[in-house]
Amino acid sequence: MQYVRPVDLNAFPRDDFHSEFVADRTSGLDSCICIVTRVPPGKGSPWRPHTHPADQLYYVLRGEMNARIGEREVVARPQDLVYIPAGVPHWNWNAGGEDEVHFELIAPQPPAGMQLAEPVDASAPAPSMTDVGIVRSLDESRFAPDRWSQVVLADRSSGVPSVSLGVFRVPPSGPSTSSGRSAIGRLHVHRFDQIYYVISGRMRLQIGLEEHEAGPNTLVILPAGMPHRSWNEGPEPELHLNLRVPEPADPDMRTWDLPVQIGEAS
Repeated sequence: MQYVRPVDLNAFPRDDFHSEFVADRTSGLDSCICIVTRVPPGKGSPWRPHTHPADQLYYVLRGEMNARIGEREVVARPQDLVYIPAGVPHWNWNAGGEDEVHFELIAPQPPAGMQLAEPVDASAPAPSMTDVGIVRSLDESRFAPDRWSQVVLADRSSGVPSVSLGVFRVPPSGPSTSSGRSAIGRLHVHRFDQIYYVISGRMRLQIGLEEHEAGPNTLVILPAGMPHRSWNEGPEPELHLNLRVPEPADPDMRTWDLPVQIGEAS
């Protein structure tokens, strides 16, 4: 599997709506589908109202998104998360003057052979939505200024059963682990797939025996059971999305530190 996958936005068609499937079953990821989409001004999803058999989440990276979700029409801006529950009709477009770019997640990934999207009758009454927070904004004041910190935007406790999605901020203070230690931490593993999408800064990480670097617009896949750690050696804070798919039901079973470093004698 290719664990680190840069996304070249400059290779997207200049004046057309374009979605790049960065990870899915065909490239080795079974738990979800990861997509990066750019919507030029005046363009929109070629699927007008449609549904998915799984939850869909958008995280706006640049520009302004217009969307209709059920009976609601919303506007989402950079650092906003848009949550679309499975089976809810929706579509999105760009009414602004600059490109809109967003990261998309569909979770869980539908079974092989199932239709990913189904069109719906635009004239049909839209279903009523429960108050689950369709648009959720990142509050940067919740980040700790001098240590690793995370702001969770979606998880089971907030009405999203399919995934935990947060934004990590790693200050330029050297290697860190998911426990928040600023020194080089021990490698650790999870029982779920973990996925990063780098928003800004540069991430250093070890996956198994190899070290990698991931800059902005890079997807990192950490399959369940894969030893890993990440840190920030750069001069500026590093921000990335963090996805746990599926979110573990027992918070005490999320992470295990490995008893020894890979390559060390026990």
